[in-house]
Amino acid sequence: MTNIEITKIISTKGGEEMLYMEIITWDPKDDMETAKRYAEWKPPEGYNVLGVWNDIASCRVFILSEVDNAEAYAAATLPWRDITRCETVLVMENDKFMEIAAKFGEM
Repeated sequence: MTNIEITKIISTKGGEEMLYMEIITWDPKDDMETAKRYAEWKPPEGYNVLGVWNDIASCRVFILSEVDNAEAYAAATLPWRDITRCETVLVMENDKFMEIAAKFGEM
């Protein structure tokens, strides 16, 4: 099974959408408050969480998501601005990237 096929399995829309990796960090002093809020947090409509990975050595989490629009992204991230830092990276499975890049002569 290729990475693209795996993405299509976990994707809520078939794997051809734009995927985002959120890298969220916080200060150790805010660890308990962050955990409490996360336990109560519900992703807003249009912000589809595909996977969550915790960095077991520091105060950092990685969230893979599909986002329908800017409003959904804002609804998911703005409530956390007071205690976390969020870096958002547009990501793509390597096989799909190589396919697209070849069309543009980049790879």
